[in-house]
Amino acid sequence: MDSEGPSFTPISVPNISSIQLLRAWLAKCDQSHKCRQHRIENRHNKYTPATRLLNVSPSSNPDDLRLDVSKVGTDRYIALSHCWGQSDLDRLPPHCTTKDNVKRRQGKFKLSELPKTFQDAIEVTRELGVQYLWIDSICIIQGRHGDWEQESKRMDQVFASAYCTIAATSAENSNSGFLGRQVDHDGIYVQGPEGRRICVSTNVADFDNDINGANINKRAWVMQERFLSPRTIHFGKNQVYGECGEEVYAGGKIFLTCDDQSKKYFRLDPKFPNRLRQSGWVATLEFLQSLLEDYTRRGISIQTDRAVAISGLTTRIGEALRSSIHHGIIEWYLHRTLLWQRSSGQKMERIDYGPSKVPSWSWMAYKGAIEFVPDKFGDLRLIKNLVFDAQILTATVWELTDRSMKIEADGDVMQCQLVDLQGLKKGWISFDEEAELTMLPDVVVVARRETAETDNCRYYVLFVRFKESQDVYERIGMGMLQEDCGLRGKGKGRKF
Repeated sequence: MDSEGPSFTPISVPNISSIQLLRAWLAKCDQSHKCRQHRIENRHNKYTPATRLLNVSPSSNPDDLRLDVSKVGTDRYIALSHCWGQSDLDRLPPHCTTKDNVKRRQGKFKLSELPKTFQDAIEVTRELGVQYLWIDSICIIQGRHGDWEQESKRMDQVFASAYCTIAATSAENSNSGFLGRQVDHDGIYVQGPEGRRICVSTNVADFDNDINGANINKRAWVMQERFLSPRTIHFGKNQVYGECGEEVYAGGKIFLTCDDQSKKYFRLDPKFPNRLRQSGWVATLEFLQSLLEDYTRRGISIQTDRAVAISGLTTRIGEALRSSIHHGIIEWYLHRTLLWQRSSGQKMERIDYGPSKVPSWSWMAYKGAIEFVPDKFGDLRLIKNLVFDAQILTATVWELTDRSMKIEADGDVMQCQLVDLQGLKKGWISFDEEAELTMLPDVVVVARRETAETDNCRYYVLFVRFKESQDVYERIGMGMLQEDCGLRGKGKGRKF
């Protein structure tokens, strides 16, 4: 509260007191939180997954930095999660480490060479008493003859093994920074007990808007960084938050904990995805479907990274469930993760992966958001004719016996109804891309659902067409058919 005066004095976010509070919160987490056990295990492993770390205090000169080759048993480090911002994909920003400057940086270089967001992260790292910081564009050699391909596959381990992660949540890009911003605290005026005007701040901690709704948390790469970081300090637009496996903390107060079955409970897992092991079939499926749906809604600059930016998460999920996961399809939930469709009103576009193709049955093959057929009550009955391999699915292919049925667009040219000669609706198709069909497509039946209102089952199917040049079937969409549509088998063990 503040008295007198018609307005608030703007304050900087964060200020010295907030850094002191964060230091105290980290110490408390280290000493008394259950999630500290994960960090103890990391220290015992004496393994630093990062090839290089930025030494933020190599000398007594605060302008000095050094890029160190990390050694087994390197002391704790902090990782930075940030937005690169809009950049020319053919031209690297000047602050990046490349083959041309890596040797010099391993000697010594200046803080002034780095953009504001990185300078702010270095300042916080020093204030927290940590010597090493990992930043992707500094610690991975970028561009031609770099080691991005090799190092990007270890980024999940880098964030999972960090002492904590600094999230530059309020920084739109590398140049904007996140410290020292002026924030106006709006308030309302009330009459105090002695007749004095008192201004009460209405700027309260709002984690969902400040953090979950921030642009950085709409980026595909950041999902993996956030899930796998044991602890994160979020520098939001209006508030600084600490997030660990036990709580979310802001301004000296704990204000968010969560029950065992909420999605936040899984997200706060300090050793993700251990909590999935004890959460039961339904809760695990619901969480995984929501995770993948969320991922596909996120932005990504290089579309072929869609298959890479979540690979660390899916590898760990597969290990926890003892299940193979190929191209985002989970074998343990094979039928249910194959039943994806483009989100309503959204368009999808096939991604050109070049020689390393992604099969058409995977949502990773497309740019665009998806959603799954819900199975909250476990009432989908699975059709057991699907055999899963890394690149190939084999299944029974069926054709519709009533060839007089028509495909009619339902406002959205990619969302169509199947209608018989009497005008009765017999099902629907959600096409993955715009398609011109001269005949009804074939189908692969994945599951069926019986309804209480009618004896007529509903079949959930993948619509496919034959690619003669490759001797395989290709998925073109997903949909539903009523049982009385009539299906005739075209052959078992067909590849697609």
